[in-house]
Amino acid sequence: MSVKRWEDDATVWQGPSYGAEALEYHPDVTSAAVAGRIITCVDVVDWSGTGTRDLLLSAWDPCYDGKVFLRRQIGTHKDGTPILGQEEEVEGVRGYVTAVPDGDVFHLVSASRMRNTIYLFPNIGSRGAPTFGEPVVLELDANWVKGNEYYHMARFHDIDGDGVPELIIGSDSWDDYWPNGLEWNDHGYRGYDAAGRWLGGPLRGFLYAFKNSGTLAAPVLEMGRPIMAGDTPLEVYGQLAPAFGAFTPGQQSLVAGEFWNILHIASQRPDGHFEPNQLIQTPDDRTLELDQCIHLPCVTDWNGDGTLDILAGAEDGYVTYLRNCGLGADGLPRFEKVGRVETTWPLIHAGVLPSPAAHDFTGNGRPDLVVGNSTGELLFYENRGETDPRSLGKEEMLTAGGEPIRIAAGLTGSIQGPSEKMFGYTCPTIADWTGTGRGDILCSDVTGYHRLFRNLGGGVIPPRFAREQLLTHEGKPLKTVWRVRPAVTDWNGTGRLHYLALDAEGILSDWTRASDTELTDKRHLTWEDGRPIRFTVDVGGGRGRIKLCLCDWEGTGRTDLIFGTHARACVPDDPATGAPRNTTGQAGLFYARNVGTSDQPRFALPVPMQHKGETIAMAMHVASPEAVDWDGRGALDLVVGVEDGSLVWLKREDLSWQ
Repeated sequence: MSVKRWEDDATVWQGPSYGAEALEYHPDVTSAAVAGRIITCVDVVDWSGTGTRDLLLSAWDPCYDGKVFLRRQIGTHKDGTPILGQEEEVEGVRGYVTAVPDGDVFHLVSASRMRNTIYLFPNIGSRGAPTFGEPVVLELDANWVKGNEYYHMARFHDIDGDGVPELIIGSDSWDDYWPNGLEWNDHGYRGYDAAGRWLGGPLRGFLYAFKNSGTLAAPVLEMGRPIMAGDTPLEVYGQLAPAFGAFTPGQQSLVAGEFWNILHIASQRPDGHFEPNQLIQTPDDRTLELDQCIHLPCVTDWNGDGTLDILAGAEDGYVTYLRNCGLGADGLPRFEKVGRVETTWPLIHAGVLPSPAAHDFTGNGRPDLVVGNSTGELLFYENRGETDPRSLGKEEMLTAGGEPIRIAAGLTGSIQGPSEKMFGYTCPTIADWTGTGRGDILCSDVTGYHRLFRNLGGGVIPPRFAREQLLTHEGKPLKTVWRVRPAVTDWNGTGRLHYLALDAEGILSDWTRASDTELTDKRHLTWEDGRPIRFTVDVGGGRGRIKLCLCDWEGTGRTDLIFGTHARACVPDDPATGAPRNTTGQAGLFYARNVGTSDQPRFALPVPMQHKGETIAMAMHVASPEAVDWDGRGALDLVVGVEDGSLVWLKREDLSWQ
């Protein structure tokens, strides 16, 4: 059964750019992680023609425009790895991009989920001065294993040893994954049985070779064939991303990424096929586990020691360096996970789908940030804006009970199924919930549970927190729709705190704090016409994802509602009139004025917020707002987490709402 996924109907992000509003590192931060936006493909290329190891980064193009960036090598670290310079955009190229060496020059080949063709961008420049012409469109056919497979990632590699590189494509198939062909936002979808067992099948990814009888600049490709591993087609758990290298002389191997947090390796046979693929191991023969998922590797001698290492891009936008530690007893290389590749010209990247919360933890009058993300982390950014209010310190992962906070769905915690086992989608808010005068963190996530991280005080930076406690309602852990940023308020100034989130049906709900962990007196909040507040006409996993922010936005003494949406939101929940489906079709920010009383808040129908006269549009998954007087002017601005991992400061004077 052919299944279409949500992002297959996505509108490519072409809205306003918020780069000029991005928060930046303090000048003291001279090194931080390289990032390639959302789901990063990485390759190493000698861009300048001088023997440098330059980093080519490209992104998933159903979200945030799929741009391609270059980081040039500007020096060498003591360990032999490149020192990387500032980011440059490669104009006119999009999708997952890899380099195609061709004599003195190289071309670029691109795969995209947005099209069923491969693009070859021919280099019409010269060595050290690459210039890329209009793409050559490669229409492909193959003896597909499944059919209805997406082109996930493409490389040219001489797999049959005849001196002419073939086009090699890793595919991605979801047709077996969804139970009964119903996706997570379809009516009737049921992901798990009563015992928590997944009712669907696996993700599937295969590898194909297309023999080339043309040139690399103008390929002529034959019918593709599936590459075999042993007696069956080579397969991984979805989103197969291939890379190749000779880890031993005269013996080519395949390194393959997949959806989960592991990499595969397979040695090539003389017939061009491969031995059965195995999981890449550490020097002590354990499976090497990566920090996130959807990994797109490249093979390169990153530290210049004469052996081939691995760089792996991932869903979270970062690139991880895996150092070759030599061969194991089975003749396959072993790798050490060194960590994220860094640059001396860093841009703030808070993972992807960042959700910021502001609070002055240092007591210096400047609000700091705690940021959740798709990886399930809570990152702390100290406000270093002594002279420039944009300046942040380098992120530090917050801990609870002395352990890093890293929430993950596991095999049963996500409504989207076991493929999301590494996702956390942490969405924090900060309030003095426990009455100690300190900022506690309240957080929801992928699971729909709600957690309290109690601030332990002590005047340390970053702040320390106790182990999580689950919020409860009617004696049971509160479980609602997923990926919602909650909000806390005191409606009438009596000191009685209220907790706002979307309930299990996706309706905006208000609970009263009865104790540090118990919530009581649930009520639904309404629009001014009395309808319960909903944010979409979708069901299942299409609900949730909303980021709530409560504040007295207009200085009336009443608590108003600002909220961030995803691209499928529909507010109010009427497909004929709701937004943003009929405004930008993308994630956006909305304002709903409180027109009720202190005891009975009601909200005017929401209006889309504008920045510099343009309706705010922030790609597909999320726009996450925090209202805060960011630079001490006595007026509320918005700090917003944008899908690509950036944090932007939208000044009040640049915002408008009707």
